Amino acid sequence: MPEHKMTDAAERAVPAGAVASLREVGALFVTEDGAAARTEVVAVESRIDVVLDGAYWASFAASPQDLEDFAYGLLLSHGLISHASEVTSVDVREVEGVLVLDVRRAGLQDARAAVAAPCAYRAACPHAASEAVFPGFEQLACQGEAAGDSAPKLPPHAIFNVSRSLLSQQGMHRATGATHAAVFADREGVVVLMREDVGRHNAVDKLIGVLAREGVDASEGFVYLSSRCALELVAKCARAGVCVVAAVSAPTSAVIDFAEAAGITLCAFAREGRFTVYTHPERLEV
Repeated sequence: MPEHKMTDAAERAVPAGAVASLREVGALFVTEDGAAARTEVVAVESRIDVVLDGAYWASFAASPQDLEDFAYGLLLSHGLISHASEVTSVDVREVEGVLVLDVRRAGLQDARAAVAAPCAYRAACPHAASEAVFPGFEQLACQGEAAGDSAPKLPPHAIFNVSRSLLSQQGMHRATGATHAAVFADREGVVVLMREDVGRHNAVDKLIGVLAREGVDASEGFVYLSSRCALELVAKCARAGVCVVAAVSAPTSAVIDFAEAAGITLCAFAREGRFTVYTHPERLEV
């Protein structure tokens, strides 16, 4: 378990935006016609250690920007806070080359209040661990307007608009081809907030973190994911109060079952002027 003593001489505070998220590297470009040296831009992936209420909690590999949003999103995703106001501070430090998020919650000031670390976000993480990763996983439900009520329905063109405009707004992805995006858009498909990261889970955590910090009503729009709509990603959105999730790629049976039970409208293969609705189509204007 890592130790992060906040008095070490190697420690330094990291101002917001101070850590570069892109880096130039030398590379060799090879074609059938030969090879040539070139400079490539790559996405920076950093180790992020989270210290929660004075005790080490978990480590993540993530893009080193929007880290305060990341901290809030992680705690919301794992049920460790229910509102942004429960976080009293997030300090970003660099300790011996590692970025450390020192997160404090109201009324919890020492290591005795620490909670168990989450299952690492890896493909090898057992699916059966979902309940441990998301407390109350089976009971998650859309906290916004109920399906089929008088809330304005989402027109399909809103999803089409985001899918067509996303790439132009993904600065990191255009530069590197290595990042995922999580977007919150309004009912007309205008992008309100977007977060990018080398990890799709991290991008969603950062998005729901900034939604909470800015007090955005998640039921007033929808989330669009540039990745496959994995079970954990849709569960994170549900916990944040998102009622409509669209993703560029495929769902699995587990995601469909969860979305149906949780009241989430799930749209997949949302690209090139089309999408497939798997659950709760009554929220859509079709």
